[in-house]
Amino acid sequence: MQIIFHIDMNAFFASCELTVHPEYKGKPLVVAGKSRRGIITTASYEARQYGIHSAMPTYQAKEKCPSLIIVEPHFELYRKISQAFFEIIATYSPIYEVASIDECYVDMTQIITDYPGLEETAKQIQQQVLEELGISCSIGIAPNKFLAKMASDMKKPMGITLLTRRHLKEKLWPLPIGEMYGIGKKTAPKLVELGIKTIGDLAKYENYDKAHLILGKNTLVYYQRANGKDYRKVDASKHQLKSVGHSTTLANDSSDEEQLKTILRQLAQKVSQRAMNQQLVGQQVSLTLKYTRFSSNVRSIKVDHYFNDYETLISYALMLFDEHYDGRPIRLLGISLNQTTALKQRTEQLSLFTWQQHASTSPKPTTDDLVRQLNQKHHLHLIKASDLKKDT
Repeated sequence: MQIIFHIDMNAFFASCELTVHPEYKGKPLVVAGKSRRGIITTASYEARQYGIHSAMPTYQAKEKCPSLIIVEPHFELYRKISQAFFEIIATYSPIYEVASIDECYVDMTQIITDYPGLEETAKQIQQQVLEELGISCSIGIAPNKFLAKMASDMKKPMGITLLTRRHLKEKLWPLPIGEMYGIGKKTAPKLVELGIKTIGDLAKYENYDKAHLILGKNTLVYYQRANGKDYRKVDASKHQLKSVGHSTTLANDSSDEEQLKTILRQLAQKVSQRAMNQQLVGQQVSLTLKYTRFSSNVRSIKVDHYFNDYETLISYALMLFDEHYDGRPIRLLGISLNQTTALKQRTEQLSLFTWQQHASTSPKPTTDDLVRQLNQKHHLHLIKASDLKKDT
């Protein structure tokens, strides 16, 4: 059975604005153009309590809430936070599908045994996203994409919902037909007129012919989904991973440089292993030093060749650390390998002095290659003795 997570960041544009304007936290806020003809793109949960929602004209929202805070959109900020979000998700599973700027499906089927449990892992993801990005997210857990999507909408913000076919009668079928994913605002009233008022009504075979009058050739798909069936796979090709990163929030803020460097070595091992597993190589190393929720430094260095090995990665990460760490207690550390490309599609300009080392068409396997092959084939977590020595 598949195990699919649908992860949806809550009130995304509004939440992004709060990361740079913490003074607005807890206040009714919308992202929209400030002209009278402006349309709201996102409303905070505080604004929604006044009946304000996306697609509502700004002037109507102001009538409902005179104290409403209106912020113009900053799409570059949203793209930056979105990319960081997907980088976090990629540390949990390489098989994820970007559904939009603020949501994705994640296939956890093969790797969930590496984690403490379904809901525990979901809580871990939520906490990491909140700690690193300052944004809450809701997570649906289900055996397919449709149920996972429906589940993530059931508890917002910061909710976790498990939805399997055993839960259909109590959790899914009582919902109004208009809340079914894929049923539009114009379609729902037409179904209601025919007596199909809930998702449970659509799941009944005796209503199939009625539904066909409205849904046409898509009737079977919606009928199956109403009964908890969805055979689509998570499509990992629907994302372009431009970096591979890993970060960790320390249990206690620390300025102990030896402790911090030990953590960096552990992070570098994880990043290198993930890059090798996904057969990605990169040309840039980034180091994240986060001191408080609103104070962090990200420093990068570009290299003149592609790589994914631990030794090169940690060397540049430690170089960045020694150059930029200012001695303050650190709350979070992160390393990422950026500007990545598929190993097979690598197209680097060979220099006069390095062309010979690339000339061989059948290179001998390295120790890293052998360790990676064993880990992949037998689901192990082996590392080289030399790496262990470095950690020690």
